[in-house]
Amino acid sequence: MKVADLPTSVIEELITSEYWRIDIDPGLDAKHEFFIRWEYLLPNPHTANYEPGELAEVVNFNGYDILLPIGQNHHPHLNLLRLNVSADETSLTLFLFDTYHGSWFDNIHAARYGFLAVADRYQKYGCNFFIASYYHFSYLVGQDYENARLIMQQKLGV
Repeated sequence: MKVADLPTSVIEELITSEYWRIDIDPGLDAKHEFFIRWEYLLPNPHTANYEPGELAEVVNFNGYDILLPIGQNHHPHLNLLRLNVSADETSLTLFLFDTYHGSWFDNIHAARYGFLAVADRYQKYGCNFFIASYYHFSYLVGQDYENARLIMQQKLGV
């Protein structure tokens, strides 16, 4: 599934509705949590000057189509560490490791920097996918941290 395949009614709902806004903390420098609406991440007049890779795109993990609030440029660098599915299969919890900014990972201890995402099922207009409502910087611990260390060694040579 791709954003371009979504019906116009879905895009319009996502970019205009406060219901689908995202609680986000990109973890760029310090704790900067804020809400953002999909109108700044999906194709529409507000994003007309964006480079294509800056817009969000659906990513598939373990057979689940998920719309995350990150540009598609991140997708080749995005690593799923853990995916938890709710008992009723209406929400997903993801632990992710993103090596897009490779220069930020100059030592193995940087493997602790990951992301936590929560996504809810969207089932309207004949669509069935998940939309992130929460995307936060998160410290990785335990096996998630160990897996991120391996990814850093393999992808970044750290």
